[in-house]
Amino acid sequence: MPDASETPQLTMDELRARMAAAGVTIPEHLLPMVRKLLDDALAPLRTVDSRTIRPLEPAVTFDANGPHVGGRS
Repeated sequence: MPDASETPQLTMDELRARMAAAGVTIPEHLLPMVRKLLDDALAPLRTVDSRTIRPLEPAVTFDANGPHVGGRS
Protein backbone atom coordinates (compact mmCIF):
# COMPACT_ATOMS: atom_id res chain seq x y z
CA MET A 1 0.00 0.00 0.00
CA PRO A 2 1.55 3.36 -0.99
CA ASP A 3 1.88 5.98 1.68
CA ALA A 4 0.26 9.39 1.31
CA SER A 5 3.47 11.03 0.06
CA GLU A 6 3.59 8.64 -2.91
CA THR A 7 0.01 9.19 -4.05
CA PRO A 8 -0.57 11.53 -6.97
CA GLN A 9 -1.79 14.98 -6.10
CA LEU A 10 -5.08 16.31 -7.36
CA THR A 11 -4.55 18.20 -10.62
CA MET A 12 -6.16 21.56 -11.30
CA ASP A 13 -8.28 19.94 -14.04
CA GLU A 14 -9.53 17.31 -11.56
CA LEU A 15 -10.28 20.05 -9.04
CA ARG A 16 -12.24 22.01 -11.64
CA ALA A 17 -14.16 18.84 -12.59
CA ARG A 18 -15.07 18.24 -8.94
CA MET A 19 -16.17 21.85 -8.58
CA ALA A 20 -18.36 21.58 -11.69
CA ALA A 21 -19.90 18.32 -10.46
CA ALA A 22 -20.69 19.90 -7.10
CA GLY A 23 -21.93 23.14 -8.64
CA VAL A 24 -19.39 25.13 -6.63
CA THR A 25 -17.76 28.35 -7.83
CA ILE A 26 -14.36 29.23 -6.36
CA PRO A 27 -12.29 32.24 -7.45
CA GLU A 28 -9.31 31.25 -9.61
CA HIS A 29 -6.75 32.76 -7.21
CA LEU A 30 -7.97 30.45 -4.41
CA LEU A 31 -7.74 27.20 -6.40
CA PRO A 32 -4.16 26.32 -5.31
CA MET A 33 -5.16 26.65 -1.65
CA VAL A 34 -8.34 24.60 -2.18
CA ARG A 35 -6.36 21.92 -4.03
CA LYS A 36 -3.91 21.66 -1.11
CA LEU A 37 -6.72 21.48 1.44
CA LEU A 38 -8.53 18.79 -0.55
CA ASP A 39 -5.30 16.81 -1.01
CA ASP A 40 -4.66 16.95 2.75
CA ALA A 41 -8.25 15.93 3.51
CA LEU A 42 -8.15 12.96 1.11
CA ALA A 43 -4.69 11.72 2.16
CA PRO A 44 -5.95 9.39 4.92
CA LEU A 45 -8.54 7.87 2.56
CA ARG A 46 -5.91 7.16 -0.07
CA THR A 47 -4.01 4.96 2.38
CA VAL A 48 -7.05 2.75 3.07
CA ASP A 49 -7.56 -0.41 1.04
CA SER A 50 -11.35 -0.52 0.81
CA ARG A 51 -11.23 -4.17 -0.30
CA THR A 52 -10.19 -5.16 3.24
CA ILE A 53 -13.19 -3.48 4.87
CA ARG A 54 -16.26 -5.66 5.16
CA PRO A 55 -19.41 -3.71 4.27
CA LEU A 56 -21.97 -3.51 7.04
CA GLU A 57 -24.95 -2.82 4.81
CA PRO A 58 -25.79 -3.38 1.16
CA ALA A 59 -25.04 -0.50 -1.17
CA VAL A 60 -27.80 2.07 -1.54
CA THR A 61 -29.68 1.88 -4.83
CA PHE A 62 -32.44 3.99 -6.27
CA ASP A 63 -34.70 4.04 -9.30
CA ALA A 64 -34.38 7.33 -11.18
CA ASN A 65 -37.64 6.52 -12.99
CA GLY A 66 -39.57 6.15 -9.77
CA PRO A 67 -43.20 7.18 -9.29
CA HIS A 68 -42.25 10.84 -8.75
CA VAL A 69 -41.01 11.22 -12.37
CA GLY A 70 -43.40 12.05 -15.19
CA GLY A 71 -47.10 12.79 -15.07
CA ARG A 72 -49.17 12.21 -11.99
CA SER A 73 -51.77 9.49 -12.12
